[in-house]
Amino acid sequence: MAGEVHHGRDGTGAVETVRVDGSVAATPLHAHLSLILGLVDAGTRHVVLPDGTHCLEPGDGFVIPPDTAHAFAASAGGSHRVVALPPGKLPPWQATAVRDVAWRAAFDALFAAAEAGRPDTNGLRATLLAETDRLAPRAALPGPMPRPLRAARRLAGERLDEDVDLRALGRLAGLSPFHLHRLYRRAFGLTPAEHRLEARLRLARRLILSGVAIAEAAATAGFADQSHLTRAFRKLMGTSPGRWARQMRR
Repeated sequence: MAGEVHHGRDGTGAVETVRVDGSVAATPLHAHLSLILGLVDAGTRHVVLPDGTHCLEPGDGFVIPPDTAHAFAASAGGSHRVVALPPGKLPPWQATAVRDVAWRAAFDALFAAAEAGRPDTNGLRATLLAETDRLAPRAALPGPMPRPLRAARRLAGERLDEDVDLRALGRLAGLSPFHLHRLYRRAFGLTPAEHRLEARLRLARRLILSGVAIAEAAATAGFADQSHLTRAFRKLMGTSPGRWARQMRR
């Protein structure tokens, strides 16, 4: 049986919260533009990070920097919470698991305030970021990204209502489809199609939250129909677009 998923945000809309109680289904590899910080409260959760799969137990947290590919393996029972923070100017952290009493206290304080819809979360956010910086290992600074890959990444998030497949993306970037797919996955941890799906879901979320009908948001974001959007949305968000919107508006 699928678990209960509850979404929320603070009074400014900058900090989003997710509370998951019960079993979770496996998610595909994906990434976020936000910084993702999470804490396991009960049971176990298996999180797939670039350095491998981490089995997290109660009291274990996880840090997933922006644009870092990750996934959740299916887990029976348990519960965990997540806060999504604006990226801003963050240190080059590596995705990692953490276990620390002070970090957990800072996470609990920010989560409670944001879930309650309080607008004054800046200080709590700064405290949690400072605790994260104390614990998270630093990643090596990446070298310059080749221009074709930068172009492909940009194009993967544009013209979302059009059918731009790998072959078309390769032509626009000046690479063969096979070469583009291989280099892109190596550089970003995801394929162009996976990044394009994320961009479509982000656009659909913005439209739905602004009051656009789900069917219209699906068409604008390039989904075949409302059912197509709902299936993709549920895989990554754990709930339907309509239920997510109602929770966020509350």
